[in-house]
Amino acid sequence: MGDSPLNLLIFLGSVREHRMATRVGRYMQNLLEKRGHTVTLVDPREHNLGEVQQPLHFYADPTAAPAILHKINKQILEADGFVIVSPEYNSGMAPALASIMDNFSPQSYAYRPAAIVTYSMGQFGGIRAAMQLRQFLSELNLVHMPSMIVISKVHEALSEEGERKVADGQLQRASDAMCKQFEWYANALRKARKAEPGPVLGHWAQ
Repeated sequence: MGDSPLNLLIFLGSVREHRMATRVGRYMQNLLEKRGHTVTLVDPREHNLGEVQQPLHFYADPTAAPAILHKINKQILEADGFVIVSPEYNSGMAPALASIMDNFSPQSYAYRPAAIVTYSMGQFGGIRAAMQLRQFLSELNLVHMPSMIVISKVHEALSEEGERKVADGQLQRASDAMCKQFEWYANALRKARKAEPGPVLGHWAQ
């Protein structure tokens, strides 16, 4: 398309020991960096925010909010798109993912695309979490991609470094299809935001 590189965030959705999120995040980071984009991982385990106590936009005095919330919010505002990496817990999305993303307002995320990447050590690849993520991301006013990446038996599919361990044509095709679609939406929405900022959402418009 001849568009400039994108600035992308990857949200990891697991904090537990021996998690597979790290290798899936690295897989996506490697994939997107090879396509020329700038990629930053947002890791809830690294930031250790715990459960949401008070989202950034709920502070009457924003200067009273922890500095890390302002840092991540700035990264969100500057991003052209988001990759959401989640395991499946009890047929749903990971609580750590909701906890970190819910610290920030829909206005911060609005009018950008989100790519869904789920995984499991079983055969279904977290597909039920992906269905729940579609609703969650819509509430954040993100445009979620029709194409997804669903990685079954992730421990066999990817190495710790995020490289494919076996020649998996299906994973390669799904990754290529989603990346192309993600890039198209990210570039189109970036152009639209530059031409005319999106409407202010909900009570932020008052």
